[in-house]
Amino acid sequence: MERILVPLDGSPLAEEALPHAKKLASRFSGTIFLVRVIPTAQQLAAASFAGGAGMQGVPPINVSSMDKVVELQIEEARAYMTEVASKAQSEGIRVEWEVREGAAAEVIIETAREKRIDAIVISSHGRSGLGRLVFGSVADRVMRDSGIPVMVIKPTKGRGS
Repeated sequence: MERILVPLDGSPLAEEALPHAKKLASRFSGTIFLVRVIPTAQQLAAASFAGGAGMQGVPPINVSSMDKVVELQIEEARAYMTEVASKAQSEGIRVEWEVREGAAAEVIIETAREKRIDAIVISSHGRSGLGRLVFGSVADRVMRDSGIPVMVIKPTKGRGS
């Protein structure tokens, strides 16, 4: 288990996967590969439209404005990933990281294949029942479709949705 992928979204919940990945990396002299997925401008525009934009009296969505939002998110994500990676490196863990655009589950699976990842450690929001049905689960999709071992970390008490 030389390469361990940890998807992060900037939340404390997602970071709950890090200690588990660090233990695996230490035990197997491996590398942690961190990935942060930012939605594309088109995905943001579609989400805004689904939330009520495009209805009578609501101005149309400006995709160039969404592009600016994405660029800001990418800048923030890079700063965040640099900080998380530096902390892990100071603990003696080998770390690589990347910020990518797209749909979270698809990008995580694609990254795992491209980087020849041996295992994925991912946090889950811990939704069940209707919440999972309505919102879906990135962790579920990754487990189903990645073709490699996936360790799903449930939220600690008081976290999740």
